[in-house]
Amino acid sequence: MNNLGSDLNASIRADNMEGMGEPFLGFELLLFRRFQHHPALWYEWRERLWKRADPGAETLESACLTDDSALLSLESLEELGVGDIHQDLWYLSVMLHGRPKHLLEMVKQEIEREKCKRFPKAGETLLMRYLKLHQFTVLSLDSMFKFGDDNRLPREIFRCPNVKYLSLKYNGLEHLPCDIGRMASLEYLALTNNKLSVWSLPYSLTFLTRLQTLLLDNNLLDALPGFLTKLPCLKTVHRHGNHNYFKSTFMWYHTDVNLRIIAVPCEAQAHKKQESLQFWAAQSIIGSKSNFFESASVAPVLKDYIAEIYNLFNICHHCDKAQLTSANGYKVITFKNPYLGNTCVPFQHWACSLECARAVEIPARKEQISAARQLDQQYEDYIKECMRKFTSCRSPRHFLSFGSRESTEPRRASWRAGDVMEGQRKEVSRRRRRRDREKNKIVPPSDSSRTNCGCVLS
Repeated sequence: MNNLGSDLNASIRADNMEGMGEPFLGFELLLFRRFQHHPALWYEWRERLWKRADPGAETLESACLTDDSALLSLESLEELGVGDIHQDLWYLSVMLHGRPKHLLEMVKQEIEREKCKRFPKAGETLLMRYLKLHQFTVLSLDSMFKFGDDNRLPREIFRCPNVKYLSLKYNGLEHLPCDIGRMASLEYLALTNNKLSVWSLPYSLTFLTRLQTLLLDNNLLDALPGFLTKLPCLKTVHRHGNHNYFKSTFMWYHTDVNLRIIAVPCEAQAHKKQESLQFWAAQSIIGSKSNFFESASVAPVLKDYIAEIYNLFNICHHCDKAQLTSANGYKVITFKNPYLGNTCVPFQHWACSLECARAVEIPARKEQISAARQLDQQYEDYIKECMRKFTSCRSPRHFLSFGSRESTEPRRASWRAGDVMEGQRKEVSRRRRRRDREKNKIVPPSDSSRTNCGCVLS
């Protein structure tokens, strides 16, 4: 356990973002989720920690000092009988040996609150009070769940308005809660190595107007959600390693534009009971695409209700309409060229009708064609400029000389010497050919060499 505590502190220092304070880690979330499901366990350990802090004192002030020497060490924990922690509560052991101060401060606040008879607000949980107490700005929640565990994220972690960094890697998440839209200060969101698809990313991500980095590597995406283009500060999106992503990109890019609007038929399910007025109000607010989390005209109770039923609706990317996922609709594929440093990125939209689908696809197609023509024109201008530079030079040899005059003088001297040698070789060859012709020249025979038959004897 000594090594575990030292390794934990090292990982905390490594994961700690510069200037953002200490992060909220995964074992803390698992611990307080267990306490919320088993309140008796929380009260039991609260009393044990109270007695452990100072058996003769009435308060926990001595255990909550800023001086680390005042905190209990590993040896004192074992001496006071808190070393017999069951393996199912491993996160409690990690908490006590690695970050006891946070838990002791929470115990102190809870006991003082009960003494002053300050009751928690409606819907306020133990985890919510813990997060509010420490005002975390970094949530590092990677690899929290084992295979088969309940990996649903508690909504309390999304109610931290000061969080700028949120990492949820390697958690096997199949959908992201709508409450992600509450984190108005979020700048970095990591969702790498999960099971997210296009439809499991909520439209409420558009409420994150400060988001700059979004990591979606190694999920089940075959395109990016179309609403990502509406995020004003988004600069980086990682999307590699997704299921059939590149295959779908190639297929859709070379598909007829008329086939980029795909009907999605669904079997309409009749409601067993008449929906309430609250339901229709929530549907209208969802379709408006407005940030209802920050709206003062929406009651807090209605906000929680909207967040609960948000994933039951598909939101049209053109008009202000939200339909149940059991209703018919259209899937629209568009391309942005370029986008976020990429040359070809497919986006998938949802439309409630064929008119809305065309209203989304046709302008995107025109923009894509215009961007392609602009790139072609830039390429043609580049070729023309290269040709102009080439023809303006006196010789290709000068065109290929990029050095200074001093550096090219030895080259020119060597070229002149080579020309002289070449001229000398040509002169020698010319003389040799003249000598050979003279040697092989036929001389007219004299009269003594003639025979009676007129033949010439050589």
